[in-house]
Amino acid sequence: MPERILKECHTRAENMGDLNNSILPFQCWVCGSKEMELAKRSNINEMLTSRSFAISDSRYGTTAEIHLCKNCGFLQCSRLEDVLRFYEDLEDVSYEEGRAARTFQAKKLLKIAQKYRPQGRLLDIGSGSGILVEQAIKMGYDAEGVEPSKWLQSQAVKHGLPVYLGTFPHPDTQGPYDVVTIIDVIEHVSDPVNLISDIRNVILEDGIIVVVTPDISSLMARILGWKWWHFRVAHIGYFNRRTLGMLLDRAGFRLLSLKRASWYFTADYLFDRVMRYLPRFIRISAPSALKKLIVPLNLGDSLLGVCALKE
Repeated sequence: MPERILKECHTRAENMGDLNNSILPFQCWVCGSKEMELAKRSNINEMLTSRSFAISDSRYGTTAEIHLCKNCGFLQCSRLEDVLRFYEDLEDVSYEEGRAARTFQAKKLLKIAQKYRPQGRLLDIGSGSGILVEQAIKMGYDAEGVEPSKWLQSQAVKHGLPVYLGTFPHPDTQGPYDVVTIIDVIEHVSDPVNLISDIRNVILEDGIIVVVTPDISSLMARILGWKWWHFRVAHIGYFNRRTLGMLLDRAGFRLLSLKRASWYFTADYLFDRVMRYLPRFIRISAPSALKKLIVPLNLGDSLLGVCALKE
């Protein structure tokens, strides 16, 4: 590992919190190294529930204990390996209320996929309420998805969408697929290498993966430190360009392109999130008129990779 990158990771940990120089009994989820250090102590002050893992959670900066891999610089919540039970019982009404805005986002991602595979079978892993699956079908794909949350999967079914309850691999997602999408998923799992590796069993030889995840090395992450909006209970792994590339390589894939992802939000959602960074005594509620306004946003702190099987 380049000395510059290792120094950068140590500096980040030293600036953000109490770095413990003792080696911890954990293994890096990306490179497999057992040289792990404490980068941030847990600041969770309540018992974890499914609500703690809500997609729309706004308690920025609240995380479990985070550990730094001395070898590759990956940051992970090593003690939160078993989180599936929280997602199975997750209900997130706010997520579904933002369906219109998230539809714009899904369309943009699918237009990128179309440049490589304009048609064919598509699998969306971590489908939520099926927004991307819905748009993929409208754009001509034979699309389906898989989602662990019983409530979110039921919302997809209400919309008449083929989203299966459970996790990937799933008995109803046998492939082969032309496109597999993993949008904001790998930061939620403790076995990202196995997750990506399993896709090899269902993807066509010339198929693609579209993956999106927050970038821990982005400018916004550096500016906000531990208050960065992607530091939240549900995110247990933090990638950058290097560690995402390492993950894909270990899983048997290569990057075809890597860019910054854009998102779409209702203006009242963004207003509320900005208020979270202000003192409580000056916070105000968003004007109701903002609920109808959808705003495109690219703060440069999410990575969007298009990947293919290694040759």
